[in-house]
Amino acid sequence: MSDLAGQLDIRLHTDAAPAVCITSSRPLTAARVLAGKPVATVAGQLPLLFSVCGTAQAVACARACEAALGLAPAPSAREARTLLLRAETAKEHLWRLLLDWPKALARLDAAQGAVHLAAQSAEREAAMAAAMRAFLQLRAVLGTGGDPFLPGAGSIRPAADGVDAARAILAATATEQVFGADAGQWLATTPTAADLHHWAADTATPAAALVRAVTGAGLADFGRCNVDPLPAAAEASGLLHQLAPLLADAHADAFIAAPRLDGQARETTPLARELARGGLVAALVADHGNGLLPRLAALLAELARDTARLGARVQDATDEPQDAAIAVAAEPDTDLGPCVGLGAAPAARGLLVHRVAVTPAATPDSAQVRDYRILAPTEWNFHPEGVVARGLADIAAAGAGQRAARSASGHLEALARLHVTAVDPCVDYRLSVV
Repeated sequence: MSDLAGQLDIRLHTDAAPAVCITSSRPLTAARVLAGKPVATVAGQLPLLFSVCGTAQAVACARACEAALGLAPAPSAREARTLLLRAETAKEHLWRLLLDWPKALARLDAAQGAVHLAAQSAEREAAMAAAMRAFLQLRAVLGTGGDPFLPGAGSIRPAADGVDAARAILAATATEQVFGADAGQWLATTPTAADLHHWAADTATPAAALVRAVTGAGLADFGRCNVDPLPAAAEASGLLHQLAPLLADAHADAFIAAPRLDGQARETTPLARELARGGLVAALVADHGNGLLPRLAALLAELARDTARLGARVQDATDEPQDAAIAVAAEPDTDLGPCVGLGAAPAARGLLVHRVAVTPAATPDSAQVRDYRILAPTEWNFHPEGVVARGLADIAAAGAGQRAARSASGHLEALARLHVTAVDPCVDYRLSVV
């Protein structure tokens, strides 16, 4: 099946009336093609529609279908889902830290350390390739003992040696390229902003160089704006109940394209998740709001947390509310109707929500999908009035009246790309400064 990505078009107007315009060609209703197919077929096909965060898509799909059908996976299947979801998030964060952030910062003359880092990319690219292979190996090994993403999946028994080998490579990449130490040790010894700066000054990894480049270029507050996060994952069950009627009514397509909660655009990112945990990121947000340094620290903290947990046995995903995939089922006295379920997963870029309606059936195996809808983090974060748009508005305002200077226009574009990279869309984008 073809990938359903689409593209974002981001335009900064820097004339006398500076403005930001974000439009999307993402096929937000494409999941409707799944209607009429057996639930098990949909659970197998849906992740193939997405080239990014396929594991999060599979988890959200499985949980939504289980909620609709009243099923529950075996503990080993739940464990496998959680392990692979953490590994996917770690892999995505490694990509951002080792490849995307250095490239974005290198466009700025003020971030000289990042310019040097971008020029020394071969080792990081090789490390990232090894991490990608390890993730694919882990996914393949976990599938050999049974499909953990099948709704109501039974017990699975993957080869332990293959799982341990893949986890070791991911952990080693994080140690060598990011933390310069064991991930759990970094997390325990870096609870404050001062600790982060001391670590960055004393560590020779590419990630430490990013922290030095951001602070040295005076970009710690860059992109700061007033956009509240979605409720923390610990409150996500209540959030799903709030979203349920919005995803079911006649205006659901418009809501999915530009979602709001209580009338406001919201943010759902690693920063939002780590802010709810307190500690390092909360301390940085107190000083810099949702600026660039807190976003970078959130990637580091979440990568450390997920990497440290890759080696731990997950007895029950619900023991970790920040990482849990949460589901709600339609109850007889709700407006959802029968055989409807919502499932959520904390994807690398934010909260991913699936809604499925299935046909009543004598057995779960004979149930078919009636309707399928997906609310992705990109639609929250790249909302026309959301965190990216508001952060870019300050850049557009700063560039007003400077169009005569080509160098100034290039600098504004570099800043804009840095902000977009920091929030991170799950699709390609086209950026123009006009």
